[in-house]
Amino acid sequence: MRRQNILLLAQARHDPTARLEVGRRYLLGVEGLARHVPTGSAYLTHTSLQGSADASTFVSECLSLEEIVSNLQEPALVQAAQAGSADAQFKLAVWSCLRHDQPKACARWLAAAAAQGHQPAARACGALGNARSGDAMLEVARSVSADGSVRFEAVAAQAAQALATEGDLYRLAHCLRIALAVAPRAKLLFAPWVVRVVHLAERAAVPLPGLGASEVEACLELATADGDQTAAYAMGRALCGIACGPLKADALVSGSNLRKGAALLLRAADGGCDDAWMHLYKVHADHRCSVANPQMARFFLEKAATIGDVEAQRRLGALILRSSSGLKDSEQGIHWLHEAALRGDACAIRLLKSLVLALPGEDEQADQAIESIRRSDPWLAIRLRLSRDFGLTKLEALCTDPCEGKRPWGLVVGKNPFIVLSKLSAPRAVPAVSPTALDNLHRATLFFEEARRDGSAFEGDWRHRSLQQRRVFARHHIDEDMFFARVNSRTLDALRQGAKWALRAKHPLQLALAG
Repeated sequence: MRRQNILLLAQARHDPTARLEVGRRYLLGVEGLARHVPTGSAYLTHTSLQGSADASTFVSECLSLEEIVSNLQEPALVQAAQAGSADAQFKLAVWSCLRHDQPKACARWLAAAAAQGHQPAARACGALGNARSGDAMLEVARSVSADGSVRFEAVAAQAAQALATEGDLYRLAHCLRIALAVAPRAKLLFAPWVVRVVHLAERAAVPLPGLGASEVEACLELATADGDQTAAYAMGRALCGIACGPLKADALVSGSNLRKGAALLLRAADGGCDDAWMHLYKVHADHRCSVANPQMARFFLEKAATIGDVEAQRRLGALILRSSSGLKDSEQGIHWLHEAALRGDACAIRLLKSLVLALPGEDEQADQAIESIRRSDPWLAIRLRLSRDFGLTKLEALCTDPCEGKRPWGLVVGKNPFIVLSKLSAPRAVPAVSPTALDNLHRATLFFEEARRDGSAFEGDWRHRSLQQRRVFARHHIDEDMFFARVNSRTLDALRQGAKWALRAKHPLQLALAG
C-alpha cells in the first residue's frame, strides 16, 4: 500500500474529509486502493457523515443501482437525489418504477435528471411522453434496458425479491409484468417470483393482477422443471381445469392437458403437497376424463385419507361401506367415517348414526334406571349402558363380549352362538356416535377384565343373564324397549350388507359422496 494511503487511512480515523476520500477510493478502486464496496460504504455511512450530501452522492454515483440495492444504500440514493445529483435522480427513478410502482415519482426524478443534461434520463423522458397512460412505466423500463446504463434484469430481480419477501402481491405483479415484457428471454430468472405471485393471489383469494396466461404458464413450466413443487401443484391443477382458489384455470394456462396435469399433480403430491392427492382422486374418478382409472382413483383417495383429508376419509368410508360384504369391510369403512366424524364432518356423523339402531325414551330416565340396577347387578348395568349407547338387540346386549369387541371407533358384536341360522348370527360392527359412548365402552372393558380376574365374580351364561334381566326389570318396573332394539332379521341383515345398507341410507350416502 502506498505511503500516502497509509497516512490518509490514519487521518480518516478522526477527519470526516479524509473519511470521505477513503470511501470514494474504495468504491472506485483507484489511487492504490483495491475496490471493496462494503469497506467504502462503511466509511461513507459513518456516524460522523450522517446527513452529508457529499457522502450520499459518492455512494450513489460510484456504485451501480444494483450495488446500491444489494448494499442497502437506498437511503443514500434518496438523499443524493434530493441534493441534486442527476445520476442519483435517474437511478432513483428506475428504482421507483420497479420497486415502488410510483409513476409520478419516477416521472419527477427523470425530469429533474434530464434538466441537468443526463442523456439516459432525457431518452426515458421522451419514451414517457410518447407512451399511453397505462404503458408509461413499461416504456420507461424499455428505454432504460435499451440504453444499458442500468443492468435492468438484475435490478428487476432485486426488486422482485424484495417485494416477494414483503408479500406485496400487487407491486410484485407490476414489477414482473414490466420485467417479463422488457426481458422475455429472462423468464427463468423471474419464474420463482411468478410462482410466488400465484401463491399470494390464491391465498388472498383475489384475481391474478396484470400477468398473462402464456407468461404465467411458461414461468410455471420453468419452475416445475427446476423442482418447485408449488409450481407443479398450481400448473397441474390448471392443466386439469381445476381452479386455484379464485384463479380460474385459463388465468394460468392457455389450454387444458389432463395427462400432463395429472403427472404434475402426482409429482407435487409425491413432493409433499398433500392436497394434490384429493385432486388426483377426482380427476381419475371422473369417467368422462381421458385419464379415468377407478383403481388409481381408489389409491389416491386412500393416500388422501391417510394424510388426514377429512373429505377423503368420509368418501373412502362411504365407498367401502357401500360395497362391503363382510365384517372386515364394515370395520374398515366405519374406521374412516369415524376419523372424519372426529374432525366434525356432518355427513360422516349422519352415516355413522344410520348404522346404530335408535332406542326410544329419554336418556335421563335411562340413566336413572341403570343407576338403580347397578347397586344389585353391576354386570347387567354395564350391559344395559352398552345397549343404550350402541342400539343393541336383547340377544346382542346379553351375549356380546365388550373385551373382544372393543374397537377405537366402537363395538363389534361377535358371532352369536345361540342362533342356528348363520345369516342371522353373523357379527355386526356398531360405531360409537358420541365420545360418551366410547368412554362407556372403555369403562365396560375395564370392568369385565377386572371381574374375570376375580375368581369370586360370576355373571352366568346367557340364559342366567336373561332370567336375571327379566327379574330385575320386573322389580324396577322398567320397559325393555328403553334398552333393547326391537327389529326383525331383515333390518339387522341390512346393517351388515353394504348394498342393503346403501338403500336404507340413500340420502346421507348421496350427500357424503357428492361434490
